[in-house]
Amino acid sequence: MSLILRFLTFAFIGSLSINCLAEEPIARIVLIDPGLPGTEIPVQIKLKPGIVQQGMYATLFETFQFDAVEIPCQVSHGENDLLSWVYTSNGDKGSERAFHLHLNSSLEKQKSVSLEASINDSSYLIKKNEKPLLAYRHALLSPPAGQTENMARSGFIHPLFSPSGEVMTQVQPADHLHHVGIWNPWTKVSWKGVHTDFWNLGLETGTVRFKNLVGMESGDVLAEIRVVHDHVAFVETEIAESLKGVGKYSGSGYRVPGKESFVVMAEEWMIRVWSINDGYLLDFVSTITNLTDDTLSLDAYRYGGGIGYRATEKWNNTNSQVLTSEGKTWDDGDATRAKWCRVSGELSGIEAGLLFMSNPGNYDQPQPMRIWPKDNNGGIGYQYFEFTPIREKSWVLKAGKTYSQRYRIWINEGEMSPEVAEAAWNAYAHPADIKISYLNKPDKTSYEQ
Repeated sequence: MSLILRFLTFAFIGSLSINCLAEEPIARIVLIDPGLPGTEIPVQIKLKPGIVQQGMYATLFETFQFDAVEIPCQVSHGENDLLSWVYTSNGDKGSERAFHLHLNSSLEKQKSVSLEASINDSSYLIKKNEKPLLAYRHALLSPPAGQTENMARSGFIHPLFSPSGEVMTQVQPADHLHHVGIWNPWTKVSWKGVHTDFWNLGLETGTVRFKNLVGMESGDVLAEIRVVHDHVAFVETEIAESLKGVGKYSGSGYRVPGKESFVVMAEEWMIRVWSINDGYLLDFVSTITNLTDDTLSLDAYRYGGGIGYRATEKWNNTNSQVLTSEGKTWDDGDATRAKWCRVSGELSGIEAGLLFMSNPGNYDQPQPMRIWPKDNNGGIGYQYFEFTPIREKSWVLKAGKTYSQRYRIWINEGEMSPEVAEAAWNAYAHPADIKISYLNKPDKTSYEQ
């Protein structure tokens, strides 16, 4: 094919792609590639208010010299209008990637989406193409037969599925009945002279319970669930009578005889799943608020807060492993710090894993970890992992103030090299520089996670 004919062919294809599918662009977006070859990277930016109204159908094209390729995108409406998509780094660090956003007045809005958030009697669910990825438990899960009602719990993720559909979490295992999939209660909390353990339910000093749904979103790029938890403290009646400046708990669930129930902290969870080709990404954000009128201390301890993971019972020290960003393994990783940690193992003959990534803005980053000894439970060696922000020092929360912990989990199958894991963390920790222009008026837009 001659150079002129090739030019005309590419020009025709690009014109056909845009003109047949979309109206004139309303915005041009320029993204600086981070140079992480092959890494799939989610992007979310703020849009000018009202530029994409409810019911409008938006399309996004990455534009090249002679061509344009449509990229799945999603517009979310809320406190801010947000545009989301996923791109793959081309490895050319510093290169400019150009995208054009279009509105389609002539096309009907799609009636179905690939990522769907829904609800049933016990859980909020996220599915991809009708295949379950995870469930968040909003209903109280009763304890196993023969156990006391104080072990009932809500407000956790289980089951979490591998891309092939294998369950990767477990709840209420016989060795630790209070372990529930992916969860994050604080173990030692001091407030107004009271000491509360929200982790060890059997002590009957505290628990965490689902309170309400904030919102759900479905789409082709992401699905999201936002919920609120109550941190409920059980306080002896003689002490409770003197407590001021903290509200009583009025929700449902187990009450400890002879104790009063108080709500000490509110917590909002954001559970967001991004659609990528290699498994899926789970963004997890925990935002806590001190509800008392005084300071509250999350006291230093080897367990508590962050993000905790009790792995499937199918994994043990014969078929699973741990690797951290600092090269530590299951043998020597406990009590060390890391940017990321991968827990992986065999499930039905397939290597599956979770890459836990901690955001650089988190408290005491890079955070310490709790990794169970390799010979735990009589030498069986079950997998337990946690980023533990208060492992080495206490965290004092001011009255009425809000604090967030952010994590990303990459769930995938197959082996993962340290280089690939490091690139994924860099993509998460160091968002690309993005500029968006409306009608030739540049407006620097911040990248949000």
